Amino acid sequence: MTDKANLKPKSKPEKTTISISGETSQRLEIYCRTNGILRKDFVSLALEYFERTGFDLKSNALDYSPLEKIIGELNEVKVTMQTSNEGTEAVRQLLQAVREHTAKQLPAPELIAQATEAKVKAENLATERAKDLQLLQEENDRLRYEIKVLQEYKEKAHRELCRIRDEQPFLGKTQVKTEF
Repeated sequence: MTDKANLKPKSKPEKTTISISGETSQRLEIYCRTNGILRKDFVSLALEYFERTGFDLKSNALDYSPLEKIIGELNEVKVTMQTSNEGTEAVRQLLQAVREHTAKQLPAPELIAQATEAKVKAENLATERAKDLQLLQEENDRLRYEIKVLQEYKEKAHRELCRIRDEQPFLGKTQVKTEF
């Protein structure tokens, strides 16, 4: 009675049931089949995704702020890298000029003039890159807006197809197929 009485059988993991509508169940089944996941894994995968990205399900609009934050950070890194690369290139060019001038025994004023020219070129290049970055950001914003509009259109079309499927499976004597 000492060891055997103290042993408890292993308990199975607790299961919980979530109630959803028939339409939602059908949509979930199609989504899971399309993406190769099990229905039981969908909730945990979705929860992990929303926790990781910070999307707010309470609002009606898609929250792009986590993506915009990442894009902003990437743009900052890009600008830093470009500046660093331009500076490195300017230093490399300056060192090359110093080597050439030393070999030719050129006077210092010419070396200063060439260094100044290299600096001006680097600054002009940085200005051009900033303009290019601004254009890319504007194009990115335009594309995000188009994606949002298309997503809304897709959702509206999907709701209409579901409504037709559920409410009007037959028109006259001809069956209307509304399966996806």
